[in-house]
Amino acid sequence: MSYNKIVIEQKIREFLQEDCMFIDVSSKVIPENANSSAKILTKSAGYVSGLEELKLLYKFLNISTTFKIEDGAEVNKGDIIVELKGNTRDILLGERVGLNLITHMSAITTTARRYVKLIKNSGKKVKIACTRKTTPGFRIFEKKAAELGQADVHRFSLDDMVLLKDTHLRYYNGNIEKLLKEAKRRNSFSKKIEIEIEKVNDVLTAAKNGADIIMLDNMSPDQVEDAINLLKKHNLRDNVIVEVSGGITQENFVDYLLSEPDVISSGLITQFPSEQVDFSLRFD
Repeated sequence: MSYNKIVIEQKIREFLQEDCMFIDVSSKVIPENANSSAKILTKSAGYVSGLEELKLLYKFLNISTTFKIEDGAEVNKGDIIVELKGNTRDILLGERVGLNLITHMSAITTTARRYVKLIKNSGKKVKIACTRKTTPGFRIFEKKAAELGQADVHRFSLDDMVLLKDTHLRYYNGNIEKLLKEAKRRNSFSKKIEIEIEKVNDVLTAAKNGADIIMLDNMSPDQVEDAINLLKKHNLRDNVIVEVSGGITQENFVDYLLSEPDVISSGLITQFPSEQVDFSLRFD
């Protein structure tokens, strides 16, 4: 997965610096020239991610690594993720940064895969997507983890596409047509335009005035069905991508699948991943 390695390397160095600015005073009890072998193992089942980051981390610390599985793989409790060999102090120096990375990323990957499984079992052709609700400074890792979980990454940043929210619409006194026209006038032809819609009947105005994507925001499953049926009635369903967002949980997720929107997006995947995957480092 070709994410920008320059950015990833820079951030991992920053994480190491955050955890140890000068010296690991605890590890002074270990001789400087001591060498050890160790393993990182799973303490629970799930899907693992963050292994590329783990490899870079220990490369910086001159620790030899032998990975037993690949990013995105399913794991069970007790599986060996990687074997480590090198300076004992340096293995410990990278321990917490490495475990924090793979624990958080694997939780996101596993949560995304749970949503994907719900979609597959439903037989519906719907994408699950994460959002920009990410931890500041950690977005590249959280987006990557979501993609390893087979979720769509949605926008990486405000530069990616136009997304007109209720705050933009309020400035235009609720005039959807005027807002969309202004968005088209002020942005490059290369940028797709998405608009949040909170009232069922407004989907027609959005579809007729050039919205590429309509986000049905904080609507109930019945309202989503009504909005999609309204687009079908006016032969506009195929003109737009329909995204559903807001209030999506694993408990009501299947209800939103029934009317088959194109995309269901949820900030919970990255903000509050429901599935936890735990790891530990053990010396041989």
